[in-house]
Amino acid sequence: MTRLSSLIVLSAAALALAAPAFAKMTVQSAEGLCKTEIKKKQPDLQFLKVDKDLTRATGAAFIYTFKIKNADDTPGKLVCTVDRGADTVSSIVPAAS
Repeated sequence: MTRLSSLIVLSAAALALAAPAFAKMTVQSAEGLCKTEIKKKQPDLQFLKVDKDLTRATGAAFIYTFKIKNADDTPGKLVCTVDRGADTVSSIVPAAS
């Protein structure tokens, strides 16, 4: 194999492995999806804010922790996971205390 063809093969492999980085979902749009789904499921929330320090991203998902205040003034936290491949919210669960 010549040097040029080796470089082409390596470049193609690098692009194939980096495909998740080209996904159209951004951190902000995924956060918006979470907020919309949480508001649909709990329309009586008084307060909903993402905890930026606990936001995580993997190759497959965005994971957000939201601080909430319920209608009865009780605070809480929810963890929302967005599937980057499907561009949808895959789960919303209470955060472990």
